[in-house]
Amino acid sequence: MKKYIYLLAANLLLLGTASCTEELTQVPLSQGTEENFYATPGDFNQARNAVYSVAFHGTGTYGYANRVLNLSETRSDNLLALTTASRDWEGINSFYTSISSNTYVKEAYLSNYNAIYKANQLLEKIALKGNDIFTNPVDKASMVAEARFLRAFCYFDLIRWFGKVPLIDRTMTAQETSKIGRSPVVDIYKLIIADLEAAIPDLSPSYDAANFGRVTKYGAKGLLGLVYMTRSSPTYGIDGAMLGLNEWDKAYQQLNDIKTSGLYAFGTDYAAIFKTEGIANKENILTIPYTQSVASSIGGNFMVELGYEPYFASVNLSAQGALEARPISTGFLNMFAANDNRKTFGIATSYTVATGTYKGSYTLPVFKKYIDPTRYGTGGREDWGVDFMVMRYTDVLMMMAECTLHGGGGSQADVDAIVNQVRTRAGVPATAANITLPQLFDERRKEFFSEGTRWFDLIRSGNAVTIMNAWRIAEDTGGKIRTIDNNMLLYPIPLQEILAVPGLYTQNLGYD
Repeated sequence: MKKYIYLLAANLLLLGTASCTEELTQVPLSQGTEENFYATPGDFNQARNAVYSVAFHGTGTYGYANRVLNLSETRSDNLLALTTASRDWEGINSFYTSISSNTYVKEAYLSNYNAIYKANQLLEKIALKGNDIFTNPVDKASMVAEARFLRAFCYFDLIRWFGKVPLIDRTMTAQETSKIGRSPVVDIYKLIIADLEAAIPDLSPSYDAANFGRVTKYGAKGLLGLVYMTRSSPTYGIDGAMLGLNEWDKAYQQLNDIKTSGLYAFGTDYAAIFKTEGIANKENILTIPYTQSVASSIGGNFMVELGYEPYFASVNLSAQGALEARPISTGFLNMFAANDNRKTFGIATSYTVATGTYKGSYTLPVFKKYIDPTRYGTGGREDWGVDFMVMRYTDVLMMMAECTLHGGGGSQADVDAIVNQVRTRAGVPATAANITLPQLFDERRKEFFSEGTRWFDLIRSGNAVTIMNAWRIAEDTGGKIRTIDNNMLLYPIPLQEILAVPGLYTQNLGYD
């Protein structure tokens, strides 16, 4: 599956809520209508691909990868993203209470609901016409499973950012949705878990290269495991995705199924994990693929989010639009041993531009993990052929270790072995035995930086507010970042949704 975006019909592209008037920017297939479109297996395949496209690649400039780098990585203690200019990411990093109209916040809400709308529509069309269209019942079951996975994926993304959101499990008119308020998170979890449990048996264990990017049985199991882990996290006293349940054993079971499948492997070379594409990369559990192009812009642009124009110029890539850096926090840099190859590969601490506008030497540390000039196309800054790993095998192993430390299965020896395996690959000494949860999260922080996991790790740790306030005091000498409280663990509902039907939604606490 590559980054091709499909149009079913103009009237199918609207979210279907009273507040949404934005149309998706997509490539037309034909002048067909909804009534005559779903007539062949190929039509249904294109409809399925459209759900993938919106769920993973978004509805405009940003996709899921950009989203987690902006709303998770930038929100976390890995970056000190302050600026003298007015940038949307500054309000994210500084915990402003006035970000309900923030571009990144709106995108997370809009893209997920557009994908949910498309998934609901596809499921309804399969139920209505599937028996007549699909000669092989396995193909029909697989398509239903993929649609249900994608719907679950989007709802899980929504509740992690916003907490309570409207629960819409069928296509609705704008008038119908204008009467649906925010549903309790427990109700949304029921749909998420039901969708994933129904999808897993009918998803393929693996795909060939031509179908790389479609979700597998084990990608769905990885998501379900993370769902159980998130439900088990401390609540912080807010209406978020964290329910304080003790479901670590359920999570461990799902993750262990991935391990025992024998389809994945712990990469022995850290750098190779991010340079090996497609099915050849045995770390890939759930991946969003992008295509490098020589003719048009169909690649990705997420690596630009945390980049810096002088660094791009230093590797002969100019005009990427990353004019201001989001510098790496000093405390994070100091965590690494001098010879840790994760830092060497993924962080630029000094670089030189030989000629041009940015000529000079630089020591501003920036992330470069996903920046590979050999996979840059000719379509501009949105044309990188670099895949984004939503979940990789090392993550699965370390999440299993987390479950073990919560009593969910496995042994302390398993935890120690996993962490030492990760550290040995990084070229640093193995850690002493009896790894604790704080030590595990520290190792995760060094392993997964600039992959969009840090904010969620902080929340699962139970110490997000304490850690972030300590970071603020240590790093923000200018006093620009506000004191963080529990309410800041959620984002605000976008203002356009609050205003669409006055009184239907109430804003999350702590926001203007």
